[in-house]
Amino acid sequence: MKDSKDHRRDELLEMLWHLSEHHKLTLSMLKEHDPTKEYEKSLYEFRSNGALKFDGENIVFSEKGKANAEEIIRRHRLAECLMSNVLGIEPSETEEAACEFEHILAPELVDSICTLLGHPPECPHGESIPQGKCCMEAKKSFKSAVISVTEMKIGDIAKIAFLNTHNDRRTHKLLAMGLNPGAEIKLHQTRPVLVVEVNNRQIALENSIGDEINVWKPVE
Repeated sequence: MKDSKDHRRDELLEMLWHLSEHHKLTLSMLKEHDPTKEYEKSLYEFRSNGALKFDGENIVFSEKGKANAEEIIRRHRLAECLMSNVLGIEPSETEEAACEFEHILAPELVDSICTLLGHPPECPHGESIPQGKCCMEAKKSFKSAVISVTEMKIGDIAKIAFLNTHNDRRTHKLLAMGLNPGAEIKLHQTRPVLVVEVNNRQIALENSIGDEINVWKPVE
């Protein structure tokens, strides 16, 4: 279990990573998002231990700091995927639980969860998940092991590997239909619309949505 100092460090790195994804990371930007100056002391501690450095107004991750931040973000977003895709928790309700989960998740379990979920590229909110070693190793075999539903043959049955949508609402809609990783899907029709069967229920989908549902390639 991490102590309060480690917990605080993780939260600051997570905040800085979020800011860097959508803004230029500067001291002014951090102050806007941290009006109580709660993280200011930690920020300078990070500079002293080599996790961060300042370039004038800009805050820059060191190689060590970036690696630590990626690890934290990866744990958090995989936790969200686990809760949403496997446990059926609404994406809008995963944030707080994932914040707690990321601090207690053992590092050796992270890749196992990622593999279980099919190495998802994004969390339920559409944010990118940093790749891990398991993703790099799996990439070589993914081209032959994973295909989209639109590449299946009529009558094929396969298990869903992951959803590759870029829209939180669409992801939620597909999950509500039962199209979650690990679910078995059968292709019934491709034209004029896709018709698939999941949980003994037939569902009609636009062809473009079929491109976003990735399945483990059926064994011929």
